[in-house]
Parts: sequence; C-alpha cells; structure tokens
Amino acid sequence: MFKIQNILIGLTLLSLACKTVSKDPAKNAPNYSIQVVRFDSAFFAIDTLHIKKEVAGLMAKYPNFAEDFFTKILMVNPVKDSIAIKAFYRAYYPIYKDALKTNAMQLEQKNMQEAFKRLHYYFPNYALTHKVITFIGPLESYGNIVTKDAIALGLQMYLGANSNWYFSEKIQTIYPAYLSRRFTPEYITVNSIQNIINDIVPENTVAAPLITQIIEAGKRQYIINACMPNAPDSIRFGYTQLQYANLQKEESKIWTYFLHNKLTYSTNPADARAIMNEGVYSDLFGEEIPSNVGKYLGYKMVEAWMQQHENKGKTLEQLLNEPAEKLFVSANYNP
Repeated sequence: MFKIQNILIGLTLLSLACKTVSKDPAKNAPNYSIQVVRFDSAFFAIDTLHIKKEVAGLMAKYPNFAEDFFTKILMVNPVKDSIAIKAFYRAYYPIYKDALKTNAMQLEQKNMQEAFKRLHYYFPNYALTHKVITFIGPLESYGNIVTKDAIALGLQMYLGANSNWYFSEKIQTIYPAYLSRRFTPEYITVNSIQNIINDIVPENTVAAPLITQIIEAGKRQYIINACMPNAPDSIRFGYTQLQYANLQKEESKIWTYFLHNKLTYSTNPADARAIMNEGVYSDLFGEEIPSNVGKYLGYKMVEAWMQQHENKGKTLEQLLNEPAEKLFVSANYNP
C-alpha cells in the first residue's frame, strides 16, 4: 500500500491561545513511541561516484520505502536512471542542508507522539505505525505519505514559511503564499493525523451533495481536534488567527446564506469549489473569511451531534462511519 495525500503544511509563527476541548479521555492512555528513520541522511550520504552501488545499498537497507522513493516520488528507475538520481542529488543537497537547520522532526516529535497516543486510543483496531521515515523529495511532490509500515515525511515541505525555496516563480504557481505560509514544522502532526484518518476511511465525496462533503470534512476535523486537544486552532484548522475569529463571529450569518441560497444539497461543482477549496479568501463571504469555510461548518455540525450523543457511548470510529446526511439531520445544527 502506498497511500499519498499531498497535504499542504505549515503555519505562520504567531503566538496563539490554545483552545482545549472539554474532555480528553485519551489523556492518560499509554505513551506511544515513535522511531524516526532518517532516509534523507542516508540518501545524501551516498557516494555519487558509485551511484548504482550506493542505490543498491539503499534498496537493501530500506527495502519497503526505497522502492517507493525512487519509483513513485522521484519517478525514476533505481537500476537504470543513475544520471537522473545524481542530478536530483546535486539539485536538492542544499535543500537537505536547510532541512537539517530547520530541525523539523525533532521539534515536532513530542507533539506527534502525543497525537498518536490519542489516535491509537480512539482507533485501537487500526494498525498504527511506530515508524516515521524522513526524506527529501521534489518541491512539487509529496509532504506526507502513509506507506505500508510507516509515515513518510518529505522535509522539503517543512522548511518554514519564509524559506526562499518556496518563492520561485515555478513553486509559487503550485503553492502560492496562502498555502506556503503553512509549510512549517508545526504542521507535521496535523497532516499526519489527517492522512491516517483518510487511510482508515478513505474520503470519496467529489460528486456527493455539498452537505456530505461538509460533514465528511467536519468528521475528520473533529478527530484531529480530539487527537490534538491542546494545539492552537490555527494549526488544527489551518486558518489564520483572524480567519478563525471571524468564522466564529460570522457563523450564523454564513449558515443563513447557505439556507437562503439552498446550497445544502447542491451537487453543483462550482458551489463545492466555493465552499471546500483552498484560496486566498472566500469569494462568497469576504476577504476576512477563509475560502474553505465548509470544513469549519462541518466541524460545528459534528460537534453538535457528538454533544447530543455523549451519554450514548458513541466512539470516533462510529462517528467516522456515520452516514453524513443522517448525521446532519440528527445534529439539528442551528448556530
């Protein structure tokens, strides 16, 4: 299995107040250890004068990940494409050196272990890995990958919001500033959790009614919050501090707009893009509201539903499998 979600990462280094959920039943769960495997260091330690031999050594030492790295991340043949591998090495060695300075995994490891502890508590039947593999891949490639036996982190996507590597014309066309502002170490954990949740129950709502897309995003956001109860909302949701505050203030007005324009069960792709997609700001609700407002509304609906069922023993596994439209009707959301 090689499930990939190119999850966009990072956050501006603002000092934000933490919002702790009222209940944290997993707080006293057993500690969850994480083993960090530095494939990035192993790759950039190879002797480029003997590429074939060195690559063969990596394939032998990292049999599961190395195959994926060369064929699915670099998209080269590890046996035949020595020239391409050497060219990647030379081009990305400076990025590897910057990643060492950023120290992303070391900064975030404790938070990741705490989040994995809670995720394992809530989803005990899921074979959660203890292994995190770090690598350096192309800037236009992947930052977070669920492999057969690990979480693989592309450290080229965690260099910090102000890293010069993100401001070339090419990269800005792929990841404009409203996305690259979140390319920081603080987003390692939240994107890992989101990626794992999507591995537990894949999200497949592209052609679904808008309310289904909103609820499914809200379910995942609710689980992220449960796994990271002490993290700032800006990290958990990916909004700026101002955007999140404005969403709280304007929630009722936004929902009234939904109802008035009969968007709830819309299957129009344009409506879904306006509500669910990333952007500089919301074309519908103004410059101080994030474009992907649907995630926040979905979270609030799920939160209402979970509060109604808190005495009925509903688990997060059951939440993830609850039909979205049934949850919406039952939640009786009315901000």
